[in-house]
Amino acid sequence: MRLSHLATVSLILCWMPLAASSELAAAPADAEAQFQRARAHLSGKGAAKDAALAFDWMKKAAEQGHAEALGGVGYFYANGVAVEKDEAQAVEWFRKGAEHGGPRSQFNFGRMLLDGKGVTKDEQQGRAWMKKSADQGVTEAIFALGKMYHSGESGAEKDPARAFPLLRQAAEQNHLDAQNMIGVMLCDGLGVTRDQAEGLRWYRKAALEGHVKAQSNLGRMLGPTNRRPEKDPAERIEALSWLMVAAKQGDVMAVKLMEDALPSADEKELAEARKKAAEIRNNLNSQAAIRKLSPVISDQSQAVPAAADPRK
Repeated sequence: MRLSHLATVSLILCWMPLAASSELAAAPADAEAQFQRARAHLSGKGAAKDAALAFDWMKKAAEQGHAEALGGVGYFYANGVAVEKDEAQAVEWFRKGAEHGGPRSQFNFGRMLLDGKGVTKDEQQGRAWMKKSADQGVTEAIFALGKMYHSGESGAEKDPARAFPLLRQAAEQNHLDAQNMIGVMLCDGLGVTRDQAEGLRWYRKAALEGHVKAQSNLGRMLGPTNRRPEKDPAERIEALSWLMVAAKQGDVMAVKLMEDALPSADEKELAEARKKAAEIRNNLNSQAAIRKLSPVISDQSQAVPAAADPRK
């Protein structure tokens, strides 16, 4: 089975929860307070949303050697926020933050080296910085390393067995793409002993958080057209419901599986599946509304698309 790579190009500014607004002094002098003030102005949580002010405070913290603020300045240049976009400048700030030990700066510097953005492409150095970031627990870096070994990309040797523990670690830190990927690996026995029940558990975990491919994969694995006597009809109904949810969001595989399932589907089961799909969508919409009210703890650039296995 051919497994191609996924997109995971993200530039991340922040990772800690924002400080309480009472902790944001009117004119903080220490670097950490300045860094928190910058994040508050950037997100609009705890201070007026103002990208220009955010940049000024980030620069002040960076000038005092704050590792993540150094990388934070790079984020502004990488994305053209409050300043003109300048990838070469971004790389320099990311490098400074990385060399000061900032885990997010290390991730971003590694990402730029791997992609050759603003700097000569250097996959070996990029992987090395990504590993430093992963060693400090940055979920995106752990996932990126796992994906490299999974698909043999960015100059890494393809090694699913080495990829699996990294992807599982990211999955356990609630990385939805990682949860879907290890679902595939467990169900296929790729780099790990085949365990369909465990694979379904990870598919379901990501599906319940709104991951469309996991929803589609879960529906496929539950068997929407399986009419063997020993098959529990409840599983078939659940399979159809997840495929309906994924198909409504445009997932190509789910649409195709629904087209295949409908001609032989029992009308009563279809009615129950439609009801269950509506309940799932309502729950997902409620979760999305709650997330919108939650503090922003990270800011990322748009991912750059890459060829992907249709199940991912």
